Amino acid sequence: MASIVDIAPPRPAPTPSFRKIRAASRAFELLFTVLFVFFILLAIFSLWILLFYQGDIISIGPRGGMISTSGHPPPDFIPFRYWRLGQKLVYVPDVIVRALPSIFLFWNLQRLFRLYSQGEVFTDRTARLIQAMGVCLVADAALPFLCHLVLSATGYEIDKMWAHMAAVQELVLGAVVFVIALVMQAGREIEEDREGFV
Repeated sequence: MASIVDIAPPRPAPTPSFRKIRAASRAFELLFTVLFVFFILLAIFSLWILLFYQGDIISIGPRGGMISTSGHPPPDFIPFRYWRLGQKLVYVPDVIVRALPSIFLFWNLQRLFRLYSQGEVFTDRTARLIQAMGVCLVADAALPFLCHLVLSATGYEIDKMWAHMAAVQELVLGAVVFVIALVMQAGREIEEDREGFV
């Protein structure tokens, strides 16, 4: 009868730094869960305003959206109750598409910090989540321009303020985050090769 001997080294006890990561990650997991739910509710509320709001406090114009506490927006701003049905329906996918990157970003952050709180730090799963976050940031930067092109083609576009320097910064940040995740994966593979070498 053959006997099998496990030559893998025992897992080291968590270091103080590792324990701090796990403790802090629980708080961040809760924070990003709250933000995930908040951005879903914000998207739903935005759709409700677009389709059903009948007041004059919230309006939109060529310089973006406006909340007017007096209820009397400037002449070039149009309250949603004056929008034609076709215009509202064209903006429904715009609201949804532009909300999705933020929703998925916070969903991935919540999942990432849940893994951190469970002690899973430098793994393929965490690297993939960080890659997904980079994609979300790039999408959040690029989608306003793409939505602008579509809305311009329909002739219904009102908000002309779609180009922002912050979008360029977000685009670069998203690309950097994506590459950092690739570096983490490569480092993990090197470490696994080193551990497997006898």
